[in-house]
Amino acid sequence: MTQQELVICLHQYTPWERLHQENLGSFRDIENLNRSLGSPIEAPEKNTGLHLPHIPDGLDGTYSEPLFFSGVSEQEIRIVQHDRYTPPLIHKHDFFELVYVYEGEFSQQIESSKLQMHTGDLCLIPPGVHHSLDVCNYSIVLNILITEVKFKNIIFNELKADNLISSFFIGNVYSENVNDFIIFHTNGDRQIQDLILDLCLEQINQNEYYRYMMNADILKLLGLLLRNYEKTCDVPRIRRKKDSENFSILQYIEQNYRSLTLQKLAEYFHYSAQHMSHRLKQITGMSFTEYLLRKRMKIAADLLSNTDIRVKMIGENIGYQSQEHFIRTFRKYYGVTPGAYRAMYRKG
Repeated sequence: MTQQELVICLHQYTPWERLHQENLGSFRDIENLNRSLGSPIEAPEKNTGLHLPHIPDGLDGTYSEPLFFSGVSEQEIRIVQHDRYTPPLIHKHDFFELVYVYEGEFSQQIESSKLQMHTGDLCLIPPGVHHSLDVCNYSIVLNILITEVKFKNIIFNELKADNLISSFFIGNVYSENVNDFIIFHTNGDRQIQDLILDLCLEQINQNEYYRYMMNADILKLLGLLLRNYEKTCDVPRIRRKKDSENFSILQYIEQNYRSLTLQKLAEYFHYSAQHMSHRLKQITGMSFTEYLLRKRMKIAADLLSNTDIRVKMIGENIGYQSQEHFIRTFRKYYGVTPGAYRAMYRKG
């Protein structure tokens, strides 16, 4: 698919959208309205793959990564076109979302804030924040979904600096005092628009190395937003702490977790071990030992689930010199041995 073909598809209505457009007064009985759709999904929707099937009922407005991602290692970025003429639904999710207004305008609710979105606006929403989009018109809205693991990797290993997005991430993931959103007003910036269309095309066409290209596009998108719009964006209820140093502490742990000790961490930042322990507890809600253990176990679980690397080597890769020590620790954390965990994941 080319960019021109994609733009045509974005403007074409799906059967779902036509049904909702024709029944604007039937929102009170929306489930019966949805079930009444008997026509098949037409070619434009099949070709783009940007529209999702109807979200299952009974989720209580909480959407988790498995609904949208095929697997952490396989797909960490997903583009979804928001259905037009659909009623707003208050929900939250456990991943990051970038809501991009390709064309049009609509209102959205984010916690207690009622906001008006316009062409070119790009809204970053973190996990756990209740929000809804009232796209009851022609507007073309693209939702860029990014897993928390992927976003974390971008912050600590790619951006590697104290900036608005890094502070936003740390505040929302490691603190209860959060900012609900950031809105970048790009005013139809063509470079931003083309970059987001390219993201869509990479997902649709899935040419060789398309995941690498999507990763590169996301990083460039965040870089452009910071470079050109950081000073003019809307950030509500900013609660800045010692963001710069907090970021540096967490980034240092991310890069040195294999052999890091609390004493080494404290010495690097010129603190006592007791002060660093208290500081880390404030940032993450965990002790140094708890935080380091969670970090190592999550990496081990991901490697067991998605690679064929031997158990002994996985243990060594995350900082365990003894295979027996790694197996005991993993079993205590997850309730099963690394080998059993891998077998269960693949059977499932």
